[in-house]
Amino acid sequence: MCAIFGSYDISKFKELAELNSYRGQHSYSISAYIPKSKSITLINKGYGKFKMPPIGFYQKAYWIGHIQAPTSGERTLDTIHPSLEDNSWLWHNGIIKEDFVKEMQGIYGNHSWDTQLLNLWLNDQKSLDEVDGTFSCLRFKDGCLELFRNEISPMFVDGELNISSTKFAKSSKSKANKVLSMNFDDNVLVDGPSFTTKENPYYFVNGV
Repeated sequence: MCAIFGSYDISKFKELAELNSYRGQHSYSISAYIPKSKSITLINKGYGKFKMPPIGFYQKAYWIGHIQAPTSGERTLDTIHPSLEDNSWLWHNGIIKEDFVKEMQGIYGNHSWDTQLLNLWLNDQKSLDEVDGTFSCLRFKDGCLELFRNEISPMFVDGELNISSTKFAKSSKSKANKVLSMNFDDNVLVDGPSFTTKENPYYFVNGV
């Protein structure tokens, strides 16, 4: 299990980190997105429980956090979110099915981290319709942040563009099966392309 959360407000960000802490304490990361320059920086990542670094220059940033309980066999610093591939950053909460992981490995090589494979898949502009598993994602590409999830994975948002994998006060579910651009000028999510959930209810072969 993993969690994604984000906020402009550093106090709210810390609150969301605590709210989501039950979803994983193997590793964590903190990034800062600057809407004015449409730039992003990885502030810190490491093993263990979420740790907030000094705020410094990034006080006016939109903060992005991820906490992780890995589902893949590979558990190294390189598999701590986000996945960075060709200037695309991807934070992922969910489990991609083994057969689809193997399909992506046939295209991109024998990477074991499902989030990296999914990032490569998206960079090739391949369809989310084909992604078999559960996913709720935040993606940074070409200066923009996009939020998307299928029908199976959770993501909650409020009117201040606070986001969280766990429901919080005054939040509601983000739209499923829709790529949503985060508009920081008006604090709204803008509808983008639609896709379908490949399989719902979620089904594992042989009960796995």
